[in-house]
Amino acid sequence: MDEGKFAASSSSSRSSDDDLTQSLLPDTKIEEAALRVTRRHGRGNVLRFIVVQLFLVSIYTTLFFALRVPSTASLIYSPARSAIKLEKMRYNATLIIESPYNGPPSPEVDAAWTALLNNMNIAVPKSDLEKIGSASIRIPDTDMYFAGLGVFHELHCLKRLRQYTWKDHYFPNISADDERLNRLHTDHCLEILRQAIMCRADISLFTLQWSENSLHPRADFSQEHECVNFEAIFRWAGERRVDAGKPGLLVHPKFGVAYPNGTSSKIGGSEDMSPTIVED
Repeated sequence: MDEGKFAASSSSSRSSDDDLTQSLLPDTKIEEAALRVTRRHGRGNVLRFIVVQLFLVSIYTTLFFALRVPSTASLIYSPARSAIKLEKMRYNATLIIESPYNGPPSPEVDAAWTALLNNMNIAVPKSDLEKIGSASIRIPDTDMYFAGLGVFHELHCLKRLRQYTWKDHYFPNISADDERLNRLHTDHCLEILRQAIMCRADISLFTLQWSENSLHPRADFSQEHECVNFEAIFRWAGERRVDAGKPGLLVHPKFGVAYPNGTSSKIGGSEDMSPTIVED
């Protein structure tokens, strides 16, 4: 709004009203008429002042919410962000925890871990890779590329640590060099999980309690935590799942089929530091 123009218009209006009043009303009525005009324009000024202030408040409020950085602000791009749903979850933090992922090696425990990592590899368009400034291997006969969500790599590392605690079962009779690579892979996973834990920095509280049968305080870790609903993430990845181990799906441009038998080495560690081949 052009306030200067509005003020000039108002002044002109007042001058016309005054002239009209003086020419048409008797002298005894001039003061009463002038007072009414003054009151009328005074109320108008007050209303204009209130409207302007409300307008400014609305602008400031809009700018505040538009410019402030919310606690959930995104610093990186991920196509899976739309699948994130936060929820409260209370951990089962007893010493002995019954879980399908816990306990001695068994077909049931192994199957549970396999299912948990079933959606490790997914297909993404090139535009997703461009948004993170990276490249990947194209899925044959498609315009999609191999990728995966970090949570599944972290779960893979947790599975790896569990297997290392039962390494006589999972890695029997391996060579000395494989044992060295196995240790390197395990250390890699320990460090990945350390970084992941510090990255997310769970700020939920735990408490200390006295018990009747022990001198030392007992920690209670079974408080509520703010968690991402993993089922929603798992479903999202499942809709884009690619079986990277399928024979013939991953073909090296120089060495041929990567997994001719559908599986990779159990050791999994690699010291390959050669340059990356960028296909397109």
